[in-house]
Amino acid sequence: MDLKQMVRHALVVLAAVPAAALAQSEPCARPTSIQASVGVSQNDRADAAINSTQYQGRGPQLSVGAAANVRRVCVEAFATGGAHYLRPVGVGFGSERIVDGRADLYVLKPITLSSDNRTTLALGLAAQVTATGTRHSFADAYSTTSNYRLGVGSIGPAFNASYRLMGGRAFAVAMVPLVSVVDHPYVAVSSLDPLPGMHLANWSSLRGGSGQLGYELPLSRYLTGTLSYHVSGFRYTDARPVSTLSQMLTFGMRLTRPTERR
Repeated sequence: MDLKQMVRHALVVLAAVPAAALAQSEPCARPTSIQASVGVSQNDRADAAINSTQYQGRGPQLSVGAAANVRRVCVEAFATGGAHYLRPVGVGFGSERIVDGRADLYVLKPITLSSDNRTTLALGLAAQVTATGTRHSFADAYSTTSNYRLGVGSIGPAFNASYRLMGGRAFAVAMVPLVSVVDHPYVAVSSLDPLPGMHLANWSSLRGGSGQLGYELPLSRYLTGTLSYHVSGFRYTDARPVSTLSQMLTFGMRLTRPTERR
């Protein structure tokens, strides 16, 4: 399957939404706004390009986001990043320090579920880019260290659902990658040509997804507080498989455009 065929396959999900439902669009559940949040994340990963050990650790996380209603299409952007110190799980040696980041872009079409906009659902596509730099410290007499990298860019179907609850709004967001471009060298960065070696992956070789559950509560006319749980991860199967799982709990504030506050 070539690149054009895989992209068409990803777009089928959006085309499969019934046209009659899309014609009855509601305003976006999240109005035009910007937000920032802080939190703590836990990272679990095993990369056979380094060794077969699973590593785990926690660290601080900073996130920013924005939302807009563009001609009755919901556009949302999100970016997060942090640094983590990882230790081996069970029997293992060495340690890792990683710096990682993720950026998401959602383009969603609202579907009518309730006349009073109490319940909302939007379907569409999402693009996601993740990048991780790993500094691995080996448990040897020389305290040897090596740097590794991992980058993934994906596109796939996505949804956003919300429900008014106790004066605020509970929400859920998720996406699943169908087509991905992966940069996963099998050796340390110092041994590489400066140009990355990209590989194309589909659902059979890269499986995973990302999601968010949260609750938003208005604090003032233009300010909303947000509590969210995020999870993302994937398993990439090639000559040297890699698995990652990231979980994050954040609290943040969202500043809403006055004319669109709901």
